[in-house]
Amino acid sequence: MSKHYRIDVWIGLALAIVLDTAVQLSWKTTVSGVPDTASPVELVLSVLSRPLFYGTIAMFLMQFFNWMRVLSKAELSFVQPITAMSYVSVSVCSVWLLHEQITLLQGTGIALILVGVWFISQTSSMQKES
Repeated sequence: MSKHYRIDVWIGLALAIVLDTAVQLSWKTTVSGVPDTASPVELVLSVLSRPLFYGTIAMFLMQFFNWMRVLSKAELSFVQPITAMSYVSVSVCSVWLLHEQITLLQGTGIALILVGVWFISQTSSMQKES
């Protein structure tokens, strides 16, 4: 039996995955270029001087409010595992945009996440479309 959540829950889940992916890539980009030898104070000052940091904070806030909306309409035991898709999207985008590499073991983990998300998406729920 498949889930029968309303379309707004699925849109909220898609937005949660997109926002989480954007936030993770934005964080990585924000701290790129900060020397490894920077002190904690230098790191903070460097990050605070970057406009992308403020965009990242804005995306965090959007992510928070979207997540509250999703949780008000669906079961946590369903929606939280679905958001594991952001692990997949972050990995793919890191390869594509940041030129990182994925090992065979990481690829296997990604495949397992995809299978797990598919299984979760096929479960039934008490909170069905009204």
